[in-house]
Amino acid sequence: MKKKYKINILLLVIVSFVVIFFSLKDNFTESIDYLLHLNYFWIIIAVLLMGLNIVFQSLSQYRFLKEIKKDYSFISCLKLMIMAMFFNAITPFSSGGQPFEMYLLNKEGIKVSDSANALLQNFITYQFALIFIGTLAIIFNQIFGIFPDGNLLKNVVLVGYIINVIVMSLIIFFSRAKKINTKLFSKLFNFIFHFKFIKNKEEKREKAEKMLDDFYNSTAIMKNNFKNTLLSFSYNLLSLVCLYLIPLFVFYSMKEYDTIDAIKSLVLSGYTFLIGSFVPIPGATG
Repeated sequence: MKKKYKINILLLVIVSFVVIFFSLKDNFTESIDYLLHLNYFWIIIAVLLMGLNIVFQSLSQYRFLKEIKKDYSFISCLKLMIMAMFFNAITPFSSGGQPFEMYLLNKEGIKVSDSANALLQNFITYQFALIFIGTLAIIFNQIFGIFPDGNLLKNVVLVGYIINVIVMSLIIFFSRAKKINTKLFSKLFNFIFHFKFIKNKEEKREKAEKMLDDFYNSTAIMKNNFKNTLLSFSYNLLSLVCLYLIPLFVFYSMKEYDTIDAIKSLVLSGYTFLIGSFVPIPGATG
């Protein structure tokens, strides 16, 4: 193993121990005793669900990357997804993963424009899955009354849900109205470029137009390959269900069998992700 990797692993272990120490220091003995008496069968189930979450996310992304590079392996995609999840976990809005993925894919010979297209397609199907399961979470909450009316958390979640719906609606609108959007963005560029402090205006215009073309190409590919899009949506939906059920088995491991059920776990996790999608906190802090 290379020296720099050993140093990185050692640093990660030290930081992890420091975080655990400060998290448990006030009730260290009680916390350790609690951990020793967990039912580890349910912990294993939770770990397996986390593994399935990563596998399903990787399968979704693999569908699109395979279209670009025929010899791209699923194992490579799985490794890429694990690293991307780490960067999403430590950056606000979970924004660090995709740039890192494009960087690594570029090192493997995939053009940035092609990888951006593939990642955008996967992002769109993920957003559909997130909104779909978020809608179910809101419906289940209305039926089972997990959060009472007027609850602050319920209102914050509603804002997050509306933002996600607006984002998805804009994506659909922009993908279906190319002529209107071209005129709209042209006027926007002309307005912005009136400001004298903006340099290399034509270069920036060309880059923006290239990004728009890439976006239209991505949505066109998705419409022309509906089977691939549907499979990607299904994989993302399954990955979210696996992820949302993990708290249930964590509670079971603590012998808290009546505190939470599958429906409540899905609703609570769905609400957490809807909030995390617009609150500028690192992705893993939800």
